[in-house]
Amino acid sequence: MDFRERLIKLRDENKLSQQEMADKLDVTRQTVSRWESGKSYPSIQQIAGICRTFHIGANELLDCDEGTIERPPEPQKQKKRDKKFIAAAIVLCVLFAAALGGLIATIAYAVKDAQYDTSSTVWIVSIPQNTPMIVLCVFLGLFILLIAAVFAYLITRGKGR
Repeated sequence: MDFRERLIKLRDENKLSQQEMADKLDVTRQTVSRWESGKSYPSIQQIAGICRTFHIGANELLDCDEGTIERPPEPQKQKKRDKKFIAAAIVLCVLFAAALGGLIATIAYAVKDAQYDTSSTVWIVSIPQNTPMIVLCVFLGLFILLIAAVFAYLITRGKGR
């Protein structure tokens, strides 16, 4: 049972509403609601007030008897991580678009002199003997694959949070 569940259980056992509990602890009802939903956690002074109100020890409230102290997640770090993820995703999307545009432009330039043979209904493409053009196409293709792989890694890593 985590902290928020223990807090809800204590409040219910003592037949207190969120507002009554908030009045006893000198906080707002919204504060108690955020504690119970896990969106925020009480300060040390507020934990001491909860313990006094329900006549329990901090170890019982925080479940420290099992040898482990429950550490609440740090919302600020999570938000910072989310912002970094979004920034990385935007940069990767821009790089992907630029590389794809470069690849399309390079291929279009390479086949700009293509001719349509009406007798055999095929395009006759004569790729220029321009080695840098071919190297650029290969480089841009590999770069696009690399960006896609990094993006896939970031997405799968983001789901594991």
